[in-house]
Amino acid sequence: MSAPTNPTSNPAGNAAGNETTGRPVWLKLVFFLSLIAFGAAILYYVNRPAPMKASAPTTIKTAPVELGDVEFRLRIVGSTTAINTAAIAGPRQSGPDSGAMVILKMAESGKFVKKGDVVAEIDPQTLQEHIDDTVAGLRDKENDVKKKQIQQELDMENLRQSLRVAKASLDKARLDFKALEVRTVVDQELLKLSVEEAEAAYKQISSEVALREQSQKADMRITSIARDLEIAHVERHQRDVVKYVIRAPIDGMVVVESMNRPGGDRVQIATGDRVMPGMPFMRVVDTSKMLVNATVNQSESNLFRLGQDATINLDAFPGAKFTGKLDSIGALAVGGRNQNFYIRTLPVRVVMDSRDDRVIPDLSASADVLLEKAEQVLTVPLAAVSEEKDQKFVQVRTAKGFEKRVVKTGLSDGVKVAVIEGLKQGEQVLIN
Repeated sequence: MSAPTNPTSNPAGNAAGNETTGRPVWLKLVFFLSLIAFGAAILYYVNRPAPMKASAPTTIKTAPVELGDVEFRLRIVGSTTAINTAAIAGPRQSGPDSGAMVILKMAESGKFVKKGDVVAEIDPQTLQEHIDDTVAGLRDKENDVKKKQIQQELDMENLRQSLRVAKASLDKARLDFKALEVRTVVDQELLKLSVEEAEAAYKQISSEVALREQSQKADMRITSIARDLEIAHVERHQRDVVKYVIRAPIDGMVVVESMNRPGGDRVQIATGDRVMPGMPFMRVVDTSKMLVNATVNQSESNLFRLGQDATINLDAFPGAKFTGKLDSIGALAVGGRNQNFYIRTLPVRVVMDSRDDRVIPDLSASADVLLEKAEQVLTVPLAAVSEEKDQKFVQVRTAKGFEKRVVKTGLSDGVKVAVIEGLKQGEQVLIN
């Protein structure tokens, strides 16, 4: 009998099957090793040591001990203004019937004028028409006075004539009464009555004359007062119309003010605009004497004294320097607004020593006020001084190197400091 055979056994086939199943494992191993090598290369590139560079030589900065002045100044900020300024406003009227006035002419802003020069003119047409009306009214009042005088004279003459008639009647009655003996009793009584009536009529007219004179005087006084009031009215407006030509009260430069338009825009006042009586619309400033209005913090106010020198700088002219002196210091501190309410400042004024045509009002300015000065003292840069344990010291260059030396300092301006003890002129100190 032949041996039983396994139909699935195939040595050749098994070999082929092992080769087929082992190839993916090998490929995976190769791919994994390649990935590890690539990551190691990247890690080495990132963490490789930097190449060594040649170190630059270290520079040691020193400065000499010099003899000079040290000034301690404090800067204050403000704006320029003139000491002598004259405000030009709408002319005030003498009466209650004043209103808005139209500017007919005005000088240009920045123009220099002399005292007495015309700087503005107000349109007088409305006022002149009113003056013409008041003059016509004055003529009527004067005619009323004349008419009243003539009428009163005529009335008084008629009354005097009546008085004369009454006097004649009284005289006749008295004359008839003298022939009383030759008359009858009835006639005698009639004559007596006639005399009494004549006397009563004469007395009545006489008293009426006195009363009429007083009445006419009062009536004439009323008419005269009305005329005088109209005269004062005319004269008042005649004085007002003279004010419509405005002249410069001082020599100086014209500065035109600004106003708010109905729309909210703020513009410079110009010809044709309306101004109210007393409303400032222009200034004449004397630029021969200018000053800087500024403020200082309340905590620093004790450092300032009247007459201290100051150097003035203008933002409009960066290279220009002007000298001045502290002229005044406010007595009461004022607070700011909103978040700066609790910061208190004092107003100060610095008057400029000389005149410069470039300096005009309302320029932003600063003034470095000289608070303290040390003259001809040894100085070193402030950066050369160090402090340690409440002692100040510097590094002084010697033949053996730098030597630490304790010094006593004085006034400093923020850049250099005065040295009172510890150094000699010409020595070199290390700048930290």
